[in-house]
This record gives sequence, C-alpha cells and structure tokens, in this order.
Amino acid sequence: MTTTRTQQIRPQLLLAALLAITTACSSTKNEGSKQRIRLSVGEIKEISLPSRGDGSTQLIGTSDNQEVVEVSRPELAPAVDTLKRDKSGPTVFQLKGITVGSANVMFSEKQPNETGSGQVKKTYVVQVVAK
Repeated sequence: MTTTRTQQIRPQLLLAALLAITTACSSTKNEGSKQRIRLSVGEIKEISLPSRGDGSTQLIGTSDNQEVVEVSRPELAPAVDTLKRDKSGPTVFQLKGITVGSANVMFSEKQPNETGSGQVKKTYVVQVVAK
C-alpha cells in the first residue's frame, strides 16, 4: 500500500485546524468572562482583588458610568501603635449603586509611574435596580 503526499499532509492539516479552533475558543472565553453584579440604589458591595503587596503596581477601579455606579477604595487608618502597614493582603474596592441603570466596572493594574489605564485584570457588568 502506497501513501500519497496528500494522505501524509491531511493529518497535519487536521491537527493545525484543531489547534486553531481550540485557541480561538479559549480567547473568546476569556474575553467573555465579565461577571455580573446586581445592586439596589444606595447598596454598597465590597470587591476584593489580590495584590502583589510589594508596591510595584497599583490597582485602579473605574466605572464607565459614574452616575450609575461609584467605585471607591476605603482607606483604613492603621492603629496608633502600628509601626508599619502590611500591604500583603487583597485590595478592597467598594461599588455603590447611585441610580438605576447599568455600568461596566473595570479593575486595572499598572506601574505607579506608567501613564494610561494599565492592564485590565477584571471586569464586572453592574446592574443597579430600584429598592
């Protein structure tokens, strides 16, 4: 039985096509991984994101519609007898529902001296509803 050149190439093309489809599906899955949050007007929800703790990067939270969702970071003052702040824990943000509507809230990481919005780490679609 002799194999032709076409018969030898066919499995390689099938493997390449399968690899391309798998890669395309995984990138689509990552892009579509927005989590949904539902808040009432006036409700506050805390979001914790892991941070490096070494001060090399900063996490920034932004809303594409500040009239609907406000993003803030509660800064807790250290106890008087604390000599140093331990920044190894997660970074905490607060989301507050302001008015009825929808907003995209993005959390980005960037170097302290870097310009621009940084690299998006997590995105939420926040729906604010009446009480």
